[in-house]
Amino acid sequence: MFKSEGMKGRWFILFLIALAAVSGIYFLLHQGSGSGPKIGDPAPDFSLSDRRGQSTTLSEFRGKVVLLNFWATWCGPCQHEMPSLEALYERYREKNFVVLGVSLDEEGWVAIDAFLKQVPVQFPILLDSVQKTSELYQVYRIPETYLIDAQGKIVDKFVGPQDYDQDLFYKKIERFL
Repeated sequence: MFKSEGMKGRWFILFLIALAAVSGIYFLLHQGSGSGPKIGDPAPDFSLSDRRGQSTTLSEFRGKVVLLNFWATWCGPCQHEMPSLEALYERYREKNFVVLGVSLDEEGWVAIDAFLKQVPVQFPILLDSVQKTSELYQVYRIPETYLIDAQGKIVDKFVGPQDYDQDLFYKKIERFL
């Protein structure tokens, strides 16, 4: 009797291990594919306030290529990629291109201003302190960035920190300018 129950227990444990392995592989292969707007979809419009309290909508940038970057001051990888975002913005800002930073800082402009004193940027920063826009885009890992063409369609998505100041990204931007 004990041998039979022991074998059933082992098979059950093996079954659980196999199930976990298959689930893990599925998650890795489909990581991020089920969240947020997809490449080819229109970018969901939103309205957020800038530093001066003025409301800014994504649709105001129609006709420009937009790199929409979700970030926060407390996010180390976000801090790391900020200078390369600024370099990319400076490189193409005169060519109908804009980087649009959406900060998820719940502390608001106090935290953002302190960060920008250390890492200054010229591109527009908007505040999403209640995460309404990040929920619209289903942002769960930051930094998360969308490349949006001049017609407002999502053409690429980047999850995690990137070095935007390199040929790979120059070519991606230039393709849509």
